[in-house]
Amino acid sequence: MTIKAVIFDIGGVCVGSPMAGIRKYEIQKGLPRNYINVAIVNQGENGAFQKLERGEIKLEQFYKDFSSQLSDPANKEHYKKYIANLRGGGAVPETIPDVLVDGKALFITMMSETAKLDPHIYTAIQKLKASNHFKLAALTNNFELPEDDLREAEALGASATEKLRNLFDYFIESRLIGLRKPDPKIYQYACNLIGIKPEEAIFLDDIGMNLRSAHSLGMKTIQVKIGYSREAVQQLEKLTGLDLHSRKHGTNL
Repeated sequence: MTIKAVIFDIGGVCVGSPMAGIRKYEIQKGLPRNYINVAIVNQGENGAFQKLERGEIKLEQFYKDFSSQLSDPANKEHYKKYIANLRGGGAVPETIPDVLVDGKALFITMMSETAKLDPHIYTAIQKLKASNHFKLAALTNNFELPEDDLREAEALGASATEKLRNLFDYFIESRLIGLRKPDPKIYQYACNLIGIKPEEAIFLDDIGMNLRSAHSLGMKTIQVKIGYSREAVQQLEKLTGLDLHSRKHGTNL
């Protein structure tokens, strides 16, 4: 079937990854790799992070709940189960330190990574737009930025996202529609809005569970791993038949 649309995640694809910020915070606190991400996922749909991205709570409440949930010692058991279930097994840490997570500090550390545009993806989007062959959409799990604190908004990566908006025909935000990835409903919502079938779309994301959900609906998917955006663009070139790389060492960010 003919590809009619290319859909991009924002954080970790078009801009830097919050996952890199999480790892920085884990290192600061002496926590094992992926401890915080496992804790976030295990909160389920009622977790503070999940609620924030569906637009159900404001930042100040989120910071309080995020701090409390991620400081809970029960997260140690969740992490041990995660390690035990890894393919090929994993070494369960003998000890995991008690930690009091400052939710605001962690979140700013995470989102500060999104202030950096990825040059390879940015160039690819520009070339896709110039080709006029595809509808372009952003599909992002996001949150409401503070309007009364520009410094905090900037620390949370506001300017890079604003620079991207005008490149997309559709900018679909979880906080505005009350749905977040990997819920299959958000992908169907995006397709309905664009006016395409799922199998007529290419979807780029950095998170495996988001890609699996999109793929299950029929979308063609590309994972953008940290540090490997050039390789992701090469995959996108094969699917679109377009030259999407910059031939210069720099880029016009």
